[in-house]
Formats: sequence, structure tokens, C-alpha cells
Amino acid sequence: MTFSDNDMRTLARYVAEELRANQIVQQPMMTMKEKRSRRLDIGQAAEYMNRSRSTIDRWRKSKPEFKVLEHIDGTSTYFLTNELDEYLNQ
Repeated sequence: MTFSDNDMRTLARYVAEELRANQIVQQPMMTMKEKRSRRLDIGQAAEYMNRSRSTIDRWRKSKPEFKVLEHIDGTSTYFLTNELDEYLNQ
């Protein structure tokens, strides 16, 4: 089955109207780099690494190689997922 250009435009308008009517909003796709470098707070980092929050706090105080993974943005401390992955794979 083939569609004419007019049929395709009509179909596209119909789909767009249906999406608007149902308020379906698609999230923009994240690139692989964005997925790898997501920012996590300390609790999220603990969950991401499958460790307890107290373990992360202990590592922050006692392991210089882990301490350098901390990023401070004003008063918030966060970690990047790609750096946590590299640390875990050492």
C-alpha cells in the first residue's frame, strides 16, 4: 500500500492532533554522555553504588581517592555517575 503526499500530511496532522488532545509529552532523549555523567546527591550515589549512606560518608572522610570524586556546587555536594563507575571498576 502506498500513500500520496496528501494522505501523509493528513495522517501526520491527525497524529499531532491526537497527541495534543491526549497531552502526551515525550521527554527529550538523553545522549550516552549525559546518561553517564548524571549528577547524584550523596544518597543517590549510595543507592547507585549499592552501598549504604554511612559507607559513602566514611569513604568521603577516609579515602582520598574517593574524596576527589566530590563536586561542590554552592552548598550541595554531588557525584557524577561516570566517575563513580570508574572508581568502582578500579
